[in-house]
Amino acid sequence: MEKQIRMAGRGPRVLSPDPRIVRTRISTGVSEHSPLSSRFLPPLAVRPSRLPSSLILRTSLLALVLLAIQPASGQIAFWQHYLGSPGVDRGLCMLPRPDGTLVIGAEVGGTAGLGKDNHSEESDVVIFKYATQGKRFWTTTLGGSGRETLADLIETPDAGYLGIGTSTSADGDPGRNQGGEDIWVFKIDYLGRLEWSKTFGGRGDDRGLTLTACSDGTFLIGGESASPNGDMFSLHHGGLDSWVARLDDRGVLLWERHYGGAGNEKVSRIHELSPDETLVIHTSDSRNGDVRANLGGKDVWMTRIDPGGEILWQANFGGTANDEVHDSYFAPNGDLILAGTTFSSDGHIPEQRGEGDMWLFCLDAGGGLRWSHTYGGPRAEGASALAPCADGGYVLVGMTKSRTGEGQIEYNAGYFDGWLLKVDSLGIRQWSRTGGAEGVDGLNAIFELPGGGFVTLGYAQQKAGGTMLPGHKGIIDLWLANFSDPQREGVRPFVTPPILLGTVLSKHDGLPLPATITLTENATLDSLSSATTQPADGSFLLLMPAYGLVSINVLAKGYMFYGRDILMDTVINQTSIEQTFKLEPVRIGSSLILENIYFDPGKWELLPPSYAELERVLAFLKLNPRIHIQVSGHTDNTGNRQQKVQLSLNRANAVRDYLEKRGIPSYRMQVKGYGMYRPIADNRSPEGRRRNRRVEFEVINM
Repeated sequence: MEKQIRMAGRGPRVLSPDPRIVRTRISTGVSEHSPLSSRFLPPLAVRPSRLPSSLILRTSLLALVLLAIQPASGQIAFWQHYLGSPGVDRGLCMLPRPDGTLVIGAEVGGTAGLGKDNHSEESDVVIFKYATQGKRFWTTTLGGSGRETLADLIETPDAGYLGIGTSTSADGDPGRNQGGEDIWVFKIDYLGRLEWSKTFGGRGDDRGLTLTACSDGTFLIGGESASPNGDMFSLHHGGLDSWVARLDDRGVLLWERHYGGAGNEKVSRIHELSPDETLVIHTSDSRNGDVRANLGGKDVWMTRIDPGGEILWQANFGGTANDEVHDSYFAPNGDLILAGTTFSSDGHIPEQRGEGDMWLFCLDAGGGLRWSHTYGGPRAEGASALAPCADGGYVLVGMTKSRTGEGQIEYNAGYFDGWLLKVDSLGIRQWSRTGGAEGVDGLNAIFELPGGGFVTLGYAQQKAGGTMLPGHKGIIDLWLANFSDPQREGVRPFVTPPILLGTVLSKHDGLPLPATITLTENATLDSLSSATTQPADGSFLLLMPAYGLVSINVLAKGYMFYGRDILMDTVINQTSIEQTFKLEPVRIGSSLILENIYFDPGKWELLPPSYAELERVLAFLKLNPRIHIQVSGHTDNTGNRQQKVQLSLNRANAVRDYLEKRGIPSYRMQVKGYGMYRPIADNRSPEGRRRNRRVEFEVINM
């Protein structure tokens, strides 16, 4: 077939109409002691905000909309979604899934929209699985009659999720309250169904802030505690203490311990270094009790503890003002990268730029400071999350109050903007982006996409009289955005690829067939994925790629094959593609038109886009080794008849030669050139002539 060709560049399963759709209502002061770690730990890619109180607003996100924008300088996003309720909502945690979806954790303060299943007018925790097309596959609302908050969310070894936060409820999902605020830990399965929920507290206020999974199947949780009683029965030092506990896989408390002095402490991050050592990163303003020193104000206080919680090593980092870490990551070489906010201008802080600065610093495996950098303008900035990048650098997100052109801020649209900052492996600033409108906006989580660009989660305020944010539903909404990377070319928007949901049946009797379905990249013939049908009903599921020209190949022994090419750009707004494939039993005389065989006009050299179709024929012949075929070429009725016969024969020979080179013996293939003598359409129209220019194959022996 002669044809104009446009070429395009190139998981978990549960079978139901769409396996992803389930609705659930669960209605250097460094010690000379041993090093921190030389062990590589996976990135803590997306974490909730832990900005200091001077920068935090209780905010949120709402409505869902796909918006492609190229706004003012410094603000570039492929798309932005706003989701939420009529109240105040915050997007806090984000976990990218292998199928291209996102598991998002949020606090939702309204009782409509995303908060329609909320237990009360106070905030609930909402966890949902989301596709970029705006579809939620499952949504879980957790809470009681009080107020619930979310601080951290991780994936568990069984593919579920473990969350930690704070609860004031004595009913609903938390189920118990010891007084004031309690630390709250909950476990949901891979479909968002609640498995267990535990609270820990005493008569004071206790808040859950972070957690990590351990190699022995237990979990370490951390937070801050003002309680000397209840579940917090270890020695309390005064004020707010850091509190660390170990839980088994059902949330049963194995041990707990307070850490601190007469001032205030809290846990920011926990890393298991080995089965025998754990690194705990705190904020502290004490200089007594467990805390040996203080550099001034709030310090980053780091401890290593043994399996029973005893302190093995400690060190303080910061300056004479207030300094905090909000996220951390172990690099492959064992260095520890820490991101946060600083108000200092001395000590380990190289430069004070404004009222508060983003702060990034690196410690070697022995706990020594390698480098330290601040970023920002003359007003307030802070980092809430950190993620590693493929080039060895890092990306930070948070918020900025500095105005357009001040310091390192290229653009600011409002009061606070979300700020994304890219640095190299030594923390040197490379570029930054801001996002937001006239209100208070911030970013709490980020990850880099394999093909370039970034996905961020945070919150956005719809200000009265300001820019209308499409789909915004409340005071403050969840804000999900896909940012570009100015240093990488050819980056495409991040999209959740559709799932192919199919069934393979016999066209003869309608019974399910044992078949193999393969997805192939048309340009390279690389196999992308494959699946076999379920014996009971012939169903299968395959994750499609996001972009490119893709070949779907369906093969069942004793049946004619099915092949189809799909340009993914034409279906990318769909979350699923559903199709029933009915295959004809092979008989002598069975034939197929090879729809995707291409030649230049008047030529017989196969063009590369033909190869995917020929590979289908090849697979069919290999699966059915007794079958012999005839390959026939056909043309339209323009030009010399004899020349058309020869052209059609040459094209049939080209197909046979390809198959022979790929391992099919020549004796299994005959060729025939019919020229213009066997039309299947009216040659008087261009479309009819196009259909008549074709290559067919027919089964002639078996």
